[in-house]
Amino acid sequence: MLSLSCVLHSQSNSNQHKIIDSLINIVDTYDDDFEKIRVLTSNAGQLRYSKDTRVLIDKAIEISRLNNNSIELSNSYYALGNYYYFNTKLDSSIYYLDKASHYLKDQNDPMLLATILNTKGGVYKKQGKLPLATEINVEAKKKLESIDTLTLSNDDMYQLKRRLVIVNNSLAILCINTENFEKALQYFDDAIETSKTLKEFSKNVPVLMSNKGDLLMNMNKLNEALSVLKEAKALKVKNEFPLRSIATTDLTLGQVLIKLKNYDDALIYLDDALINYEKSEHQFGITNTLQEKGNLLLITNKTTEAKKACEKAKSIADSIDDKEFIMKSCDCLYKVEKKLGNFKQALSYFETFITIEAESFNKEQNEKVEQLITKYDFEKKEAELKVLKLEAEKSEQQKLAYTIAALIGMIIALIIAYFLYKNYKKNKLLAKQTKLLETSIDEKNVLLKETHHRVKNSFQIVSSLLYLQSESVEDKEAKIAIKEAENRVRSMVLIHQKLYNKDELVGINTKDYFSDLTHDIFESHQFNGEPINYELQAEPLVLDIESITPIGLILNELITNTLKHAFNDNSKGHTIQIIFYRENQNLILKVIDNGQGFEGEIKSTSFGITLMKALSKKLNATLNYNSKRDSGTEAILTIKKFNIL
Repeated sequence: MLSLSCVLHSQSNSNQHKIIDSLINIVDTYDDDFEKIRVLTSNAGQLRYSKDTRVLIDKAIEISRLNNNSIELSNSYYALGNYYYFNTKLDSSIYYLDKASHYLKDQNDPMLLATILNTKGGVYKKQGKLPLATEINVEAKKKLESIDTLTLSNDDMYQLKRRLVIVNNSLAILCINTENFEKALQYFDDAIETSKTLKEFSKNVPVLMSNKGDLLMNMNKLNEALSVLKEAKALKVKNEFPLRSIATTDLTLGQVLIKLKNYDDALIYLDDALINYEKSEHQFGITNTLQEKGNLLLITNKTTEAKKACEKAKSIADSIDDKEFIMKSCDCLYKVEKKLGNFKQALSYFETFITIEAESFNKEQNEKVEQLITKYDFEKKEAELKVLKLEAEKSEQQKLAYTIAALIGMIIALIIAYFLYKNYKKNKLLAKQTKLLETSIDEKNVLLKETHHRVKNSFQIVSSLLYLQSESVEDKEAKIAIKEAENRVRSMVLIHQKLYNKDELVGINTKDYFSDLTHDIFESHQFNGEPINYELQAEPLVLDIESITPIGLILNELITNTLKHAFNDNSKGHTIQIIFYRENQNLILKVIDNGQGFEGEIKSTSFGITLMKALSKKLNATLNYNSKRDSGTEAILTIKKFNIL
C-alpha cells in the first residue's frame, strides 16, 4: 500500500474523487479490518486531510463501530480530529481527539495516546493557549518515556524514537514562544540526538540544527550558533535539501556574523541566501534578506548600495502587503536617508515605521489579553473541578468515619490521617496559589516591559524631531538650545531603553547608564581643535527610575556647562572627571575639570541652572562649586533622597 499512497499523493485535485473511490473498492477486498483502517486513515493523511478525504475517515469509523474495537475506534477518531485540525475547525478537532483518547482509557497503548496528545497540543497552540499546549506535550513525552523499550520490536522502537523527536521539537517551539530559551535548547538537543539514531528520519537533523542555531543566536550565544548553523548547512547541501531551506540557513548565518561584526563573511552568506531565494521565487525570503543586507551595507558605510537594497525590499513587501517587512524596510530607509542628509524623506519613512509598529503593538496586546483571559477561564474551571472533587472526597471520608465509629483505635487513626491529609491539601493549594501569583507577576512584568518600550519610542520621536529641527535652524544660539534639549531627552531615552533591554524592569545600573550617557554627550559636541578627554569612575549601584532620572539630567547639565564654559582655547590636556560613589547615607556625584575656573557665585538666570536646582530639591540634594581662577572647577552634588534596589 506504500506505492498506492505515493500515487494518491501525487494526483491533482481533479482526479482525487476517482482515486478515493478506487481506494475504497480496493480496501473492501481486504480481510484484515485493522489493515483497512490503517490504509484509509494513512491515505487521508497523505492527502493532508483535504475535504475529499472525509469519506475515507467515515469509512474507517464505520468499520470500527461494527467491530466495537477500542484501538480501531481510537485510530479512526484520531484521524477525524486531524481532519478538523487541517480544516481549521479547532473546537471540533479537540472534541474528536478527546473521543479518541477516551477509547484508550482501558487499553495499554501509550504510543498512540502520546500521538493524540501531541496533536491536541498543536491545536491548543493554534488557539493561542500556550501553557495548556505545553502541559499536554509534556504529558505526551512522559507517556513515551514510560514505555519499556526492552519489549519493543525494531519497528516499534523506530516509531517510539520518531514520535519522541516530534514531541521534543513541539516542546522546544512552545518554550521559545514562552521565552523559556534554556528549556527549548534542551528539547532541541534531545530531538537532534534521537534523530541521529534513525536512518530515514535523520534527514530532519539539519532542520532541527537550524532551529537550534536560530535559538542560540537569539540567546546571544553567537560562536556556538555559528558552529551549529555551519554544520546544518553542510548537511542540507549533502542531503540535497530544497534551495529555499538552504537559503534560510544562509540568512541566519549572515545575521550571526553581523552580530559578530564579521561583515565580509556576512555579506557572502546573505548574497548566497538571496540567490537561492530568488531561484525558489520565495518573496518573503527575498524581502527579509534584502532588508538584512541593506542594514549591513549601511553599517559598512556603503550607503548608496544600502538604499537600493532597502528600496527593493520595501517594493516587494508592499506587493505582498507584509506589514512586518514594510516596517523593517522603512526603518532601514530612514537610517539611510538620514545619513544622506535627506531629512524630509527620512522623517516620512520614520513616520511610516512608527505607524505600523503602533498597529502591531496594539494587535499584539489584544492577543496577549485574549490569551490571559483564556488561561484565566481554564484555570478557574480547573479550580472549580478540584473544589468539587475535594468536597466529594471529604464527604466520603466522613461517611467512612461514621461507619467505623465503634472502633476507637481506628477512629483515632482516621482522625490523624484526616488532619495529615488536610494539611497536605492545604500545602498543595498554597503551592498552587504561589505558582499562580508568580505567573501573574511575570505577566505584569511583560506588560511593564512593553510600557518602557513605548515610552522609549515616544522619547525617541521627540529626540528625532529635535534633531531634524536643529538641522534646519540657522541661528547658532537656537541651534545650541535645541541640541541641549535633545541631550536632556536622550538622558531619559537611555533609562527606558535599558529598562526594556535588561531583566531589571524597575532599576538602572548607574555604571552602565553613566557610561552610555557620558559617551552620548561627548559624541554630540563637536570640537574645532583637540578633543576634550574625560574619565568616568562610577560605583555600580542599581537605582529606581525616580532616583536615576533627575541624577541623569543633572549630570547632563553639569557636563554640558563644563564643555561650554570651562575651556576657552583648543590646546591639549583638557580633562573632565566624573566620579560617582556612595558615602555613608549619601550619594556623591562630582564633575571636575582643569579649565579656566571662576570666582564669585554662579548666575542662576539660565534654564540649566534653574533645572538643576529644581531636580536637586526633588532629591533632597545640595549642589556646591569649588573653583579658582585658572585652577579648574569642582561641582559636588550630595544626594540624600534615593532608593537603591
